[in-house]
Amino acid sequence: MIRLHVGGAIMSEEKNLLEQALKSLKLDIEIFQSPIKPESVPDPNSFIVHSSEFSLSGSKYTANLAIPKEILQTLTKELPEYYNMELDLNTILNHCREVIFVSDGSGKVMRVSSSWKKLWEAEGKGFFDKGVLQVEKEGVISPSATRLVLEKKEQVQIVQQTNTGRTLMVTGIPIKNEDGDIQRIISMSEDITEISYLKQELKSEKVKNEKLHALLFNHEVSSLVFNSAAMDNVLHTVLKIANVDSTVLISGESGVGKEVIAHYIHQWSDRADKPFIKVNCGSIPENLLESELFGYTKGSFTGALKEGKQGLFEAANEGTIFLDEIGEMPFSLQVKLLRVLQEQEVTRIGETSPTKINVRVIAATNRSLPEEIKKKSFREDLYYRLNVVPIHIPPLRERREDLLPLILHFTDEFNRKFSKRKVFSQEAIKHFYSYSWPGNIRELRNIIERLIVMADADYLEPVHLLSIIRDETEDLVMMQTVESVGMNRNLQPSLAKDDQTFSTLSKFARHYRRLGITHGEWGLICAIFTYKSVDWTFHFTEEELAAHLDCGTRQIRKWLYSLRKKEMLILERSWKKTGYNFKPLLVKAERAVRI
Repeated sequence: MIRLHVGGAIMSEEKNLLEQALKSLKLDIEIFQSPIKPESVPDPNSFIVHSSEFSLSGSKYTANLAIPKEILQTLTKELPEYYNMELDLNTILNHCREVIFVSDGSGKVMRVSSSWKKLWEAEGKGFFDKGVLQVEKEGVISPSATRLVLEKKEQVQIVQQTNTGRTLMVTGIPIKNEDGDIQRIISMSEDITEISYLKQELKSEKVKNEKLHALLFNHEVSSLVFNSAAMDNVLHTVLKIANVDSTVLISGESGVGKEVIAHYIHQWSDRADKPFIKVNCGSIPENLLESELFGYTKGSFTGALKEGKQGLFEAANEGTIFLDEIGEMPFSLQVKLLRVLQEQEVTRIGETSPTKINVRVIAATNRSLPEEIKKKSFREDLYYRLNVVPIHIPPLRERREDLLPLILHFTDEFNRKFSKRKVFSQEAIKHFYSYSWPGNIRELRNIIERLIVMADADYLEPVHLLSIIRDETEDLVMMQTVESVGMNRNLQPSLAKDDQTFSTLSKFARHYRRLGITHGEWGLICAIFTYKSVDWTFHFTEEELAAHLDCGTRQIRKWLYSLRKKEMLILERSWKKTGYNFKPLLVKAERAVRI
């Protein structure tokens, strides 16, 4: 329709044909002479109004063209520019990995990328039907980036949780008009559930490492000192099974450290703050063992306490019981122990009703239980109940890589305990390697303590050992012993003639972990210090050390690189040979001693 206004009078020159044509197109044209105002203003929610001024015959006119929005949108879609822009936008929304929501100022979703289907599945329908703000109230998401943008009127980035257990990183971006009012909000969500899980795992591992560090430095538990691959495998198994309640059977000769390993399993488990009860099945008389393990009620037998007694299994409730020398347990009691393992309940002597318990069982033996089964002195069904997780600790003669670290450790321990300053000579240490150590670590520890206490000299020579250990000093025997550790005759290190290095190692043995040196690196240092040095600079090849420690050259390079990174080693290269200067380590160690 056309309406003409000139000087307030309605012109009568409307063209009927033009009026009908514009009416069919739903267009409204209004022409008026300035400064006359139009009689009506089109609804801005339904029409787009375009105004233009022009002059005719000395008069100024204003023309208003009102076009319905739906017609304008239809016409716009016909434009190639609009078509290409829409194609680009749809391609982005259909293929982007992130979930993109476009909402209006009230939180109603207007557009969304296709990736929302993978993330939300059926839950995503609520975003369209209810709006983002209502979905947040219902707990589907928390918090809502759209709501935060509307409240803060600025871009936000949050970590969002969903009721399906997903974790999202959401960025909310406001789109404002000329007046600064928010017209649209674009929310981009990225699923970081896996990343969040890995962070939690990393945090958990850090807590475990801190707990392990505290355990390694716990003076109430004997230290694990080793440099052999065999003991490294044992410790790996201990850490792997400590936090589960599986029954463990530790085997090994007397004196190898079975009780120490059992204590580490307990300390590393969730039961660490609960009782750790140790029972030597071979030291308690057979007629008392049952009452000690399972307890008794008052008046059960002659000599029993009037109020009865709690058994060791009940005392270990919620904690761990360590049954040492399980192979010594009388055959008649084994069936009762089997029931405890199967049912997790004990029955006191003199009682008819059992008591429920929650105890982890760790057993140890220096016998071959399969052989005892053949002899009919150990129950086969009990063996299989105990042997859920077997751990075998090799004897000391099969892991001589551990000898030098243990000698240094015990020497330092007893020097501090008895206020001594004794050091073993290089030749004396050779004699330690020539002995078979039938008593294993316990025997080694006792011999070193005896030497520290009884020897008059501070510098311990082979003569001090002759009266204690069976000396196998033949050179051939010594060479075979050294070769059994992995040293090739052609790659033997040239041992230092003076004993300053051994004195230094003994002095700093207690502090190497405080310096951040690992067991493997300490073993490497002990091996290096058997070489000749010039002003604490040692010369060797990686192949020599690898053969000496029975490992690969790659591991040697890894340890050396780690020591250099820790600023404990300086590499001195020349065209003839490479030197390894350990003066920085000595400086750090001296500081540690003073601290």
